[in-house]
Amino acid sequence: MSEEVPLLRVLEVLANAQRLEILRKLKTPGSFPPQEEGDPLVDGVCVSSIQAGQGLAFSTTSKYLADLASVGLVIVKRSGRWSYYRRDERAIAALGRRMGSEL
Repeated sequence: MSEEVPLLRVLEVLANAQRLEILRKLKTPGSFPPQEEGDPLVDGVCVSSIQAGQGLAFSTTSKYLADLASVGLVIVKRSGRWSYYRRDERAIAALGRRMGSEL
């Protein structure tokens, strides 16, 4: 996670229950419905699988994933018309350390 992202912005993103749940579920990619292409463990989970797993509109899911990416908590991989998301474990660990030092 970039140190330039204000901590308050990261906490605002995480304060949304659906975004937090998506981040939690990405820890075990198999918790989402199967996807047509790509390996969830290697490539990440496609937006449509996340959407189906959360029961959200596609546009809402895309927005929530963009929010998580904007603060550096997920990594986006684009392949053709598909976008895959996975957790950035290094950034999440850095956030934990950052919160410990700043709070």
